[in-house]
Amino acid sequence: MTEPFLAALAVVLVLGVVALAVVATFWKQILKWAEDSLFRWIKTNIPWIESEVREAFSALDNFIVTTRNLIRKAWEKLREYLLKQVTTFERQLSGEWEKEVTSWIIKVLESGEKVPVKIVVKEVVPWDELPPDVRAEWLKREKSEVEIDVTEYRDREIMEMFA
Repeated sequence: MTEPFLAALAVVLVLGVVALAVVATFWKQILKWAEDSLFRWIKTNIPWIESEVREAFSALDNFIVTTRNLIRKAWEKLREYLLKQVTTFERQLSGEWEKEVTSWIIKVLESGEKVPVKIVVKEVVPWDELPPDVRAEWLKREKSEVEIDVTEYRDREIMEMFA
């Protein structure tokens, strides 16, 4: 029961982190652009909406900062139980691509004891659902196996989000 829950939680967190990372990555630049250009332009050309625009940016900023903090805390909590996760994409002789997700997690037994557990999930992935970099590696170099350390990648992404 714990493993599917953790796997589902990991997927939700990963998707949330990706979406927020895009916004968070550019949020400081968006705010700088708004301060340098947008707010001045509005003040000069349509000053009667300036306060509403600033209020909207303020509300959005509060949301983004709060959400980033929630994602960081959730990831830290998940990492207490998710030791490592690696995704491997491998081209089979049939031409199909197999995705293998290997997770090393901490399972809490009924006794309260914490033990490491390895979980492997395999599935066939259609070509158009492969990550773009995996497809590119195959097309450019005929690289038939690509391994991604998901935890390392997400740890780095979270750190960059707060840099």
